[in-house]
Amino acid sequence: GGAPPGLPHGTMKEGTDEATPLVPKDGEALKRLAVLASCVGFLADSYDLFTIDLVVLILELHYGEALISAKSKALMVSTMLFGVVAGQLLFGALADRWGRKWTFVSTAGLTVFSCLASALCGDGDGQALPALPVQLALCRFVLGCGVGGEYPLSATVSAEAVADGNSRGQVMALVVSMQGFGMLLASLLALLLLHFGGLSLEALWRLLLAFGAIPSAIAFCLRWQLTESEAFQESQRSKVRLEQSHGQKVLETLGSYWHLLLGTSSAWLLMNLFMYSLGSFKSSIFVAAIHSTAAADQVWDQALFASLTSAFAIAGFAAGFLLIRSTSRFYMQFYGFLALSAIFLGVSVFTQLQPNPSASSLLMIMGLVFFLLNSGPNLTTYILSAECFPTCCRATCHGVSAACGKLGACVGTAAFPLLQRYCGMPAVYLACGAASALGALVTYGLTPRDGVMAPDIPKFPSP
Repeated sequence: GGAPPGLPHGTMKEGTDEATPLVPKDGEALKRLAVLASCVGFLADSYDLFTIDLVVLILELHYGEALISAKSKALMVSTMLFGVVAGQLLFGALADRWGRKWTFVSTAGLTVFSCLASALCGDGDGQALPALPVQLALCRFVLGCGVGGEYPLSATVSAEAVADGNSRGQVMALVVSMQGFGMLLASLLALLLLHFGGLSLEALWRLLLAFGAIPSAIAFCLRWQLTESEAFQESQRSKVRLEQSHGQKVLETLGSYWHLLLGTSSAWLLMNLFMYSLGSFKSSIFVAAIHSTAAADQVWDQALFASLTSAFAIAGFAAGFLLIRSTSRFYMQFYGFLALSAIFLGVSVFTQLQPNPSASSLLMIMGLVFFLLNSGPNLTTYILSAECFPTCCRATCHGVSAACGKLGACVGTAAFPLLQRYCGMPAVYLACGAASALGALVTYGLTPRDGVMAPDIPKFPSP
């Protein structure tokens, strides 16, 4: 265990003897295809994750609280999160053992199937079918497995597609920025269907769920054309030369990299304690500021708020995209967490003094939080979890880190409504600030500062 020989805790030195080009010199077209396939898939998965907030609201308005109770809403949201955790762990491990291409194809196929299955769920009025929330929960769990697999696969494929450290950071930032565009797509599609479609609420929620199959189907077709990265092929040849099994190689490697895995996992967990909760349950934050009574108007208001906060998120991703060529991943994550901690503390005091803030104040608060998140920790947790580890266990370690993040989201989404109900929003914001401060502490202690990462990935700029 411990750090690799000769390396101080929390830093890593590049190994030149193991370095291999991640892309063949004539593989530029394949590189672009790999990045495009990652972007399209991540867009679809972000859409699938964040559209549930609107869908749950529509279901409640259409079917009433008798069918869509608080327990039913929690079931539909939480089952997908647990599916995501399972997919991150499973597909991350499979990608390192069997290769990136076919696991990447499998995640897209699973997502297409489960999106369509979700949209075709019956009302459950007869005895032949379980209640609608139970059907949706089952479909969302399977969908979550596909979505979860996208995290380690998209990060690993995009990291191994770009040899230059500067460009790799921007390419991976572009992939993860699809999260903001997926959020925006879910909101804009709902607004367009409400404005131009003249649809019933039932048709609306079914179309919103089914739409996620379209970008996933595109990603599925793109991924059939991919080949295995040269880094993965070299890792497989190395295991043959050393006469090691895959399990032996992974365990040996993790013995040297465990502290970095602890750092990437705990930072992602702490960030998602508040990020996913605020994103997925933003309707709870705005409920006091929205005064619409008609069902369609309530959906419109929520979709409009979501689209505006998504625009702030995209602006944050754009800032991070520009920063990452010249700024250390360590600095972006550390100071991002510190800034968020200060913002949450200030907002906690503000909402204590102003118990009923205006809709515009709430929008600015959420917008600022999403901007800071996506220009810092939300980018770097995704990128570092791929760059910190060698090829033989890169997808596995990214999957573990991302799974810890989603476990944080599960805790946050469970605790968020309870804390709001019993202690009020000031306490919620204070808890978010505490999680951010812990994230900064973890980053300080367990994230490499010198800008040099796993031995078989080229280095990126030092701070």
